[in-house]
Amino acid sequence: MATISDVARLSGMSVSTVSRVINNKPHVSEEKRQKILEAMDALGYSPLQAARQLRGSGSGNIAVVVPTITNNFFAQLVDSIEKTCRQYHYRTLIVQTYGEKESEESAMNLLKMQHADGVILCAIENDWDKLKSYGEYGKLVVCNEYNQDKEISMVCGRQYEGFYKASKYLLEKGYRKIAYCTGTRAVTLQDKGINIDSDRYRGYMDALAQSGIAANTAWLFSGVREMEDGRKIMRKILELSEKPDAVIAGSDEVAAGMVMEALKNGVKIPQDIAIMGVDDQPLASYLQIPLTTIWQPVQDEGRCAAKEMVRQLKGESEGIRRKELDLKLIVRQSA
Repeated sequence: MATISDVARLSGMSVSTVSRVINNKPHVSEEKRQKILEAMDALGYSPLQAARQLRGSGSGNIAVVVPTITNNFFAQLVDSIEKTCRQYHYRTLIVQTYGEKESEESAMNLLKMQHADGVILCAIENDWDKLKSYGEYGKLVVCNEYNQDKEISMVCGRQYEGFYKASKYLLEKGYRKIAYCTGTRAVTLQDKGINIDSDRYRGYMDALAQSGIAANTAWLFSGVREMEDGRKIMRKILELSEKPDAVIAGSDEVAAGMVMEALKNGVKIPQDIAIMGVDDQPLASYLQIPLTTIWQPVQDEGRCAAKEMVRQLKGESEGIRRKELDLKLIVRQSA
């Protein structure tokens, strides 16, 4: 990141003269002022950045980027991050991207405009190289996402292991026709540890394969995120000539929709079809048929990500930290 000294060096002026221009003080010739402004422009150095350096402090803000706050998982994640940041006297700026790349870029520009000292990315929409370039303006921490970049701190759950164990549980209960739901538009299989959705699906497929079962693509439902999506998927399942006998719903909201639609149509759970949620949100235990679900350590993830961001901003110690947390299966009546 450029400094006042860099501006002074490029413009051929003293630091004190640069400071006078930044603060719009008198007694600087128009020729010198223009040279300094041109140097600032060439270096991408903004007056807001200068103001921060002159007073020796940051904005005191940490931006938290999520797809949507209406999803209970992200609501809990943001709550944990914000509570932890407040303990260290940092404010949080919550940005919802709604899955849009442009909205994510706008969030990253908070760093460039010096409105935030760091960004915690709880979902990633753009190419990583583009996002990483904003690191010259502030600190970055990835939370609830995988990231192979060893120069960036990361906090996430062990998705492969969690979904493998959950699938094995269904198989051990005697289910053999297991459907799978995902919120992404499509699942692209990648090497383990690169992509969360890929790791989840791979854990599911590997568990099936070890039991001599191939995943049936007719039972893969993508773009499924909300309760109403769950209702629609259950209606589709009921129309199939060969129906699955279990489903990993991808989220508790989707699972709840499936449960309600199944009961509406006289389908018995788990006798006719077992339904497994993901996240262990509060609704999971309050449904008419309480959900068996894959618990994610959302509070721990948020707390760890916030502490890591604060650690970097305070410069307390060198080095990048990466933390992976275990997922757990919570067994109830639905599976």
